[in-house]
Amino acid sequence: MLTPDQFHVNQAWIVMRVNDSFLFVQNEPYDIFVLMDAASTFVLGNVLSRVVDEAPSEHDVKDLFKQAWGAKHEWAKQIIITEHSKAEEVFIKEAKRNGMTVRTIPLPELEPIVGPLKESFASDFMGDIT
Repeated sequence: MLTPDQFHVNQAWIVMRVNDSFLFVQNEPYDIFVLMDAASTFVLGNVLSRVVDEAPSEHDVKDLFKQAWGAKHEWAKQIIITEHSKAEEVFIKEAKRNGMTVRTIPLPELEPIVGPLKESFASDFMGDIT
């Protein structure tokens, strides 16, 4: 299990889908992908992706990374992507473009870092009780 105290700020950013159920916007199903710092658990930004598109667009991911740069004024050393993510390819491409190494990890291994965000999102935004 990975925990925030195993990282320094900007050492690693995590990409993950935060929603377990689809978010419906004008009757269209969407996923929400977030980019967060592994040490501070600060959410650097998010991007919506229509489920039928499977992954966010390259343009949207590039904008998300620009937003993260604006918050941190430096790139992380590595990006951690949850295993079997349908958005893996587009995030890996942008991470490598910005000099980050890529690490793929099963979501349960990231639970101590991402669990509180997923729970908060489910209860506060989706109305689910977990």
